[in-house]
Amino acid sequence: MGLAEWFNTFCANIQVQESSTISTRYKAITRRLNTDFWTTISDTAHSLYVGSYGRNTAIQGISDLDMIFQLPYSVYEKYNRYVVNGQSALLQAVKTSIEKTYPKTNLRADGQVIQVPFTDGITFEVVPAFINKDNSYTFPDANNGGLWRTTNPRPEIEAIRPSSQSHWI
Repeated sequence: MGLAEWFNTFCANIQVQESSTISTRYKAITRRLNTDFWTTISDTAHSLYVGSYGRNTAIQGISDLDMIFQLPYSVYEKYNRYVVNGQSALLQAVKTSIEKTYPKTNLRADGQVIQVPFTDGITFEVVPAFINKDNSYTFPDANNGGLWRTTNPRPEIEAIRPSSQSHWI
């Protein structure tokens, strides 16, 4: 076996094999959140893969899948008015929504994410967020009494994705 053939085999062996399962779960979570927060049943709107899966750099054996779910600005306004830790209350509201789809799963609202662990070892980490004018996101951080943080994953996704999709050999 030549080097090129060996390398192509290696690349094929480390590719994520659970793409169908991941997609099904992602769409189920997205559909549930859209139903409860946007009054639509779309399984793709307002949702974004981020992290290694979103950058297309995840490998076989992926243990966590990061996703951002964009909520309406009116939801931000509601939880921002809380005197104490509206961020925690927001995480709990999103957790309660996801529990409607996965009632037997032990979900956790943890800091900035809702963790949705599955028995196959993949944990979805859902970040509820609000889109900003510059396409960045504001998201809740329930730690230390609560605050709002900002992230901008799209430039990183766009910078990495083209190179990871090109063929090496």
